Amino acid sequence: MKVYFRNISYLSILIATLASCSQSKTIRFEASDDVNALKAYKAQSNHVPILEKNDIIEITLISSNEKFTKLFSTAVENNIRNQLTYTSGASALKGFLVDQQGFLEVPYAGKIQAHNRSREEVKNEITEKLKVFITEPIVQLKILNFKITVLGDVQRPGTFNIPNEKISFIEALGIAGDVNITANINEVVIYREINDTLTKAALNLNTEEVFYSDYFMLKQNDIIYIPPNKAKSATARYSPIYIPLLTSISLLLTTLNLLIP
Repeated sequence: MKVYFRNISYLSILIATLASCSQSKTIRFEASDDVNALKAYKAQSNHVPILEKNDIIEITLISSNEKFTKLFSTAVENNIRNQLTYTSGASALKGFLVDQQGFLEVPYAGKIQAHNRSREEVKNEITEKLKVFITEPIVQLKILNFKITVLGDVQRPGTFNIPNEKISFIEALGIAGDVNITANINEVVIYREINDTLTKAALNLNTEEVFYSDYFMLKQNDIIYIPPNKAKSATARYSPIYIPLLTSISLLLTTLNLLIP
């Protein structure tokens, strides 16, 4: 009888230990060595970000006309002083907001259509309008709130700001610390807002098709969700019930094992 209780006690402890340790392993996502996939990756890397509603844009003017440059800078400062916009949970950002109609209000240039246009297109239009006041203006634009979110079965889920305004799906996984070994990389989902409509796409990381996907290069505010595999889902569903129960049984059996001669 004592041997029987001891065996069950050891088994209970082993099951509880394995269940608690199974979540700590990680797996590294490895890109394909296929030449075509690498070519696709390089092609996708030339992706140009498109401005969207609610983007916060920093506008800088460089000119040999110091007087006008100062006037422009003062107008910019006065404009952003009246605006206080935020990244999610982060510090305040000062810039020009692309409004719900898709316009930027730029000093001396007026309303500029920005939504669904590249940064280069918007910059060129602002430059042309400023040529009315000065010769050879140099305009620089930067998206201040370019961010993406990675959720699910990864090491460090969260929202990440991307200063260079360009990031691939694989790079996003790297920032999030890589997927866990318990992740289901066959059914990854990316959520993206297109023309005020939330869309989603499924990616299978075990195929080269990920390199050719329109979602390979991420856009601002994209959300990546890495689901857990079926085994982890089942463990997560039942662990809160069974692991404490197994622990209690283990303690009880250990006690009985000591008491019964």
